Amino acid sequence: MDKLCYRFSVAILTLSFLGFAAPAQAAPGTEGAAFLDIPVGAGPAAMGSAYTALADNAYASVWNPGALGFVDSVQLAGQHLSYLDSINSEYVGGALPFSHNTRAIGFAAQYLGTGDITQTNTSGAQTGTTNAHYGAYSLSYGQRLTDSLGVGVTGKWINAQLSDVSANAYAADVGLLYKLQERWRLAATVTNLGSKLTFVDQGDSLPLAFHLAAAYQASRSWLLSVEGLRRWPADRFDGRVGAEWRPIPMVALRTGYRSDTTDQLSALAGFTVGLGLQLWGQEFAYAWLPYGDLGNTQYFSLLLRFGDHDALKENLKQTQIINPYEKELVKGSDVEYEQLIQLLSYTGNPRLAETTTDNGTEKAR
Repeated sequence: MDKLCYRFSVAILTLSFLGFAAPAQAAPGTEGAAFLDIPVGAGPAAMGSAYTALADNAYASVWNPGALGFVDSVQLAGQHLSYLDSINSEYVGGALPFSHNTRAIGFAAQYLGTGDITQTNTSGAQTGTTNAHYGAYSLSYGQRLTDSLGVGVTGKWINAQLSDVSANAYAADVGLLYKLQERWRLAATVTNLGSKLTFVDQGDSLPLAFHLAAAYQASRSWLLSVEGLRRWPADRFDGRVGAEWRPIPMVALRTGYRSDTTDQLSALAGFTVGLGLQLWGQEFAYAWLPYGDLGNTQYFSLLLRFGDHDALKENLKQTQIINPYEKELVKGSDVEYEQLIQLLSYTGNPRLAETTTDNGTEKAR
């Protein structure tokens, strides 16, 4: 345990050094590719974007590549975001674990587009249409160094198009996730460490940030998360908090607050709310984020898992309504089904190791 804590401390200090030392090399200027700060996924967005310590799923490439080593199945995620005015944002990403689910490759594509915008001349007459878009395309790798500690890295290509002018930049994210006991998670990332986004001869620094986060599973129904971040070139500190409550296992009610959206807006602009519906391990999620006088944003996303995974096992336990102390389990002709029922009944409960058989009916004790 002391050795694990030592490794985690070294990794945290290394990330901290990278995060706080990098700006000394950055020239002052405006922030380019600010669309990278738009939260990805309705679930993460609803929790106030306090998600760095929770991203062991198809969102890991964007939120924390260090969580990829804990992904337990092949996963895909997709999102549509109705952003301000006529602006829309889209996302698709995934994770492919291998080596007994201790390593994984992730990918992600983020897109922000304005659609067609009417052009006018100095007299106000229409002269046609134009458009603008931003895109970020990422490839990630993450692995577990121990049962509790995972590290990862993301490489990304950022492309922007404003009318007939384009720009490109390249960046990397570095992250780690440490699972402390059963309930606690600690995480740290450095995001958007890379080149400037340059249009013609004007270059803007990417939104570089250092994140330090923690999450706590307070009970079977309550999940809490908190996150602090330091930003450059904005040179500011921000905080985020999130909470999830599951009144029943298949429904998640989420809320959060983030301070980084309240600049020049009212304090209400920091609040976030959302809903998640989960069945057989697949989740549809919705989030609503207010931006004051600028309007509201609405997220819709899907998180799909394939094969055997923890979320499916949890759903099976609940939908079968298995109570090993009171219910009788009827044998079927399908041996695999029978074994699955036994597994779900006895997992994590060593007192249920003994069974007796009486006239074709198996009772758990």
